[in-house]
Amino acid sequence: MTGVRLIIAEDQLLVALDMETIVTNAGHEVCGIAANADEALTLVAEHRPDLALLDVELGGTDGLEAARLIMDRWQVPTLLVTGHVTMEIARDVGVVGLVRKPFTERTLLSTIDACLDWLNHGVVQQPVPPGFIGPDIAGPENDTYQPTPFRRTES
Repeated sequence: MTGVRLIIAEDQLLVALDMETIVTNAGHEVCGIAANADEALTLVAEHRPDLALLDVELGGTDGLEAARLIMDRWQVPTLLVTGHVTMEIARDVGVVGLVRKPFTERTLLSTIDACLDWLNHGVVQQPVPPGFIGPDIAGPENDTYQPTPFRRTES
């Protein structure tokens, strides 16, 4: 998987720095780290990343609303990294994935890769990581979930 540009929104600095190390070591570029929802929105507007990694509890601000805005305004696919929401809530918001905290490097990277594969090619390599949200999660009887399509934007 070719590296992508992303932002990290996480109010716990050590967790944010850990995520930054993991994704940069995997070949991705971190455009910035936000400690709250407003900073996340500013980073997305300035950098137009390929992917946004968002915590839900951002120092009291609403990460779910920030995720909705990021996807609606800039069409940037968003992956939640949190211990505070269920898969159903994440699916309702429209994000491409959910990584539960505490996470491992493997879980974070495999979920990012699965989300990017699906957004770019419409397929996911097996086995599907547990945090990937897509048609396989919705189930064959309710296969209606569609994420915001991945679009590389030039800044």
